[in-house]
Amino acid sequence: MLRYEGASVYLGHAQISASRIGVGTWAIGGGWGPQPDNQSLNALGKALELGSAVIDTAPLYGNGHAERLIAQAFRSQGEKVTTLTKIYPLQYHWAPAPGTPIQTTFPAKHIFEQAEASLRRLETDCLDCLLFQTWCPSWAKETEWYETMVKLREQGKIRSFGISVSDHRAYEANEIIKSGLVDIIETPYNILDQRAAHHLFPLAVKHNVSIIARSPLASGALTGKWYDEMKFHRTDWRRRVFREKVLQRTLRRISAIKDLVEPGTNLAQVAIRFCLSHPAVTSVIPGVRSEAQVTCNLAALEQGPLQQTLLHQIERLWQEDFQYEVRTSVGEEGEG
Repeated sequence: MLRYEGASVYLGHAQISASRIGVGTWAIGGGWGPQPDNQSLNALGKALELGSAVIDTAPLYGNGHAERLIAQAFRSQGEKVTTLTKIYPLQYHWAPAPGTPIQTTFPAKHIFEQAEASLRRLETDCLDCLLFQTWCPSWAKETEWYETMVKLREQGKIRSFGISVSDHRAYEANEIIKSGLVDIIETPYNILDQRAAHHLFPLAVKHNVSIIARSPLASGALTGKWYDEMKFHRTDWRRRVFREKVLQRTLRRISAIKDLVEPGTNLAQVAIRFCLSHPAVTSVIPGVRSEAQVTCNLAALEQGPLQQTLLHQIERLWQEDFQYEVRTSVGEEGEG
């Protein structure tokens, strides 16, 4: 079986081992419609078999279900890989407004409790990387959060920490990046949402920050399989977001992308290769729900970056159309 051993990368100054293409686990945790656990475990097992070396998760992905499935997969495979998990904001206060005290969103007690709970669910003594699941631009001068994370690291409970920025505010952690206090940032980035390339990546490169690109398939839109009048399952969060005008706008933009490639081209692989083509991106974490999706995603590694001509054409679409009314994920409602 082909194993993508040559795709290793490292995250942050701690040099945590990862891979160019990893696995996102929100969908296997829940909230994306019916998802049998055996199918999820098979997908995780396939990812490990093929050499994927980084898994992204969060307590809110099925109220801890995704973390428990990851632990079960590790036990079954007899192998562990780097796992990123998160601290959700207190009271689910997503994308807090400037001036919001950090103690109302991420008090030290909440951070410690979340870390301990994830340690139990993931069945480990130390978390590879713990990310704040939202941030506020005005928190640059706060110190308690940093002292708390350093304490967790000194206790041997985390190896590293960083920030997963909000869907619509790729810039929200920029001041913290400038301060040098974090060196791992997770951000939305895909063909339909290139805001991070303009508002985050230049600074990240300057300060040697590792970038993890989430939502590379734009919540499934960039698989190219969506269609007019489609209806998502009643338990799928996309049902309330991708409908009417938003769905029609998304389908129109997907059609414009398809016009740039040969008929029959696997659009999901194009989308993943687009992310990997940017020099600021360290790793890409497409969500998976099946073994077939894992195999498809990782096969993008064999194809390399997109050609410059295609990248320029995609950039033109962004400048002329895609940058307006961006919606590729859950938005201010938050994940989970």
